[in-house]
Amino acid sequence: MAQQDWAEWCSDVHGEFGFDFYTDSYKGTVRRQRTDTYQLVSWTGESELVRREASGIRRDPRGHYELFVPLNDTLHVGGDAADQAMNPGEMVLVPIDAPFYVAHRDDAAALSLLVPFERIEQRLGTVPKRGQRMLPSTGTSRLTRDLLVGLVRERESLSAMEFDTIVDRVVDLFCIAAVGDNAPPAGVGAPAVLEAVRRYVREHLTDPDLTVARMAREIGWSPRYVQAVLGQEGTTASDLIRTERLELARTRLASPAFADHSITDIANSVGYGSPSAFSSAFRGRFGGSPRDFRS
Repeated sequence: MAQQDWAEWCSDVHGEFGFDFYTDSYKGTVRRQRTDTYQLVSWTGESELVRREASGIRRDPRGHYELFVPLNDTLHVGGDAADQAMNPGEMVLVPIDAPFYVAHRDDAAALSLLVPFERIEQRLGTVPKRGQRMLPSTGTSRLTRDLLVGLVRERESLSAMEFDTIVDRVVDLFCIAAVGDNAPPAGVGAPAVLEAVRRYVREHLTDPDLTVARMAREIGWSPRYVQAVLGQEGTTASDLIRTERLELARTRLASPAFADHSITDIANSVGYGSPSAFSSAFRGRFGGSPRDFRS
């Protein structure tokens, strides 16, 4: 793609940009998936400096944020604040209607997710700080990156509704990372957190050492954050673990496949080391003894 074509294409998608190229003939490739709500662009190209300046913003306001995700090299993103050198695994959210720049070296590859202002601000309950960074050590950033890469790979097989649903989850995850360890505003990221917690609990129900702290650590959030989100749903992590274990026990008690297993064996299989504790919890949940539910 020629320099002028590249500049015009990028400005048409993202907003009016200025460009500094470091070669006479520019080579780059782009892929884009878009709906009425979101756009996802994956790109690679030779060295360039892309500038979003006040004059361009006045002529071409867009009203969205961009989430920049480097894939194989460092991206340099700056604005009013100091330059941020972002490595693969890190990402930054930038309001497109404020001056900033992005620079990279030859053959850098990255993703850009375009999100309407209101989609971020409604979740956070506030305007996020420019340059919010997600570190690679967090589970949320890894999951966000994996979801976006998967969207690019599967773009031809996804409907617009499926695409928007997955990007909604990406936005939830970014907002979770932006909030950090603080209790979230009502509804922020709750679907993504609940989904991750329930999935983890179901996958580890038979582990007697399953704890809230371990679960939170392995899915990438603090115990306090997990408890806060579950509290919005009227439950706790401990209650969720106990409920899921008892539901699995009831299923196994009624299943012909477990007919040869004793009640004690089934209790042990769902993480109860004490038959009496299991019987008491089971009766409190279902109003009858485990023996009453045997097939």
